[in-house]
Amino acid sequence: MLNEEITKQDLFKACESLFGSDIDVSVEFLRYLQLSGVKAAFRKKALETHPDRAIMLAGEVGLMERRFKEVNLAYQMLSEFLSYPWKYRLEEDGSISENYVWRKKPAPKSAKPYSYNYSSKTKPEPKYGGRVPGRRLLFGQYLYYTGHISFATLIKAIVWQRLQRPSIGAIATDWDLIFTEDVLSILKKRRYGEKFGECALRCGYISQYQLNLLLERQQMLQPQIGRYFLEERIVSSAGLFKLVAELKVHNRKFWSS
Repeated sequence: MLNEEITKQDLFKACESLFGSDIDVSVEFLRYLQLSGVKAAFRKKALETHPDRAIMLAGEVGLMERRFKEVNLAYQMLSEFLSYPWKYRLEEDGSISENYVWRKKPAPKSAKPYSYNYSSKTKPEPKYGGRVPGRRLLFGQYLYYTGHISFATLIKAIVWQRLQRPSIGAIATDWDLIFTEDVLSILKKRRYGEKFGECALRCGYISQYQLNLLLERQQMLQPQIGRYFLEERIVSSAGLFKLVAELKVHNRKFWSS
């Protein structure tokens, strides 16, 4: 599916289609994104955008079909890119190129097929070794900059957290601020890189005050990222409390910044 003409913007847009435009997608995000996270995001988005759902909710089937195709295309693109890391390279400038060395030199029949293990213990994930930034940090960022987790683990945690929380559109419809057909219209009008709430505000569906309330509610409903590190046994309960206390001390130094 991928070819020499694909750009990092194509992959960025695919990430936004599956994870939402509020995630800061970057080349580093792509480097450490896991196939399991892509699959989980696809399952969630496929249920939300399936044309049958539009029929049940009396929405616009045509628009839902286009969204469903977009989600499928995004999944196919990211799935192939992540499934064959030896076949496609993400260059330093963010461009995509095919690794023809692997394609022209197949493994001997007697040899076992090559497999790539993202979590291979023989290749430990590099961790940050520089100074902690002189600014306020989120908990996941603090763990990364203090060397407790790798950047790959941070990406996994962020993806996990985003998949657990409800969308702004779902909250807005629950509060009767907008209708289901409004959600579809907003998605259609959304500009590249624009968040759903920002588009709804720009198009006059909600006010700034309502958007602030929606964002606060979404923040309340999403699980704390620390839960991911506990569930994955990256930190203990005692260690988590200690790190939270350290983070508070760090952020207090830059409270006015």
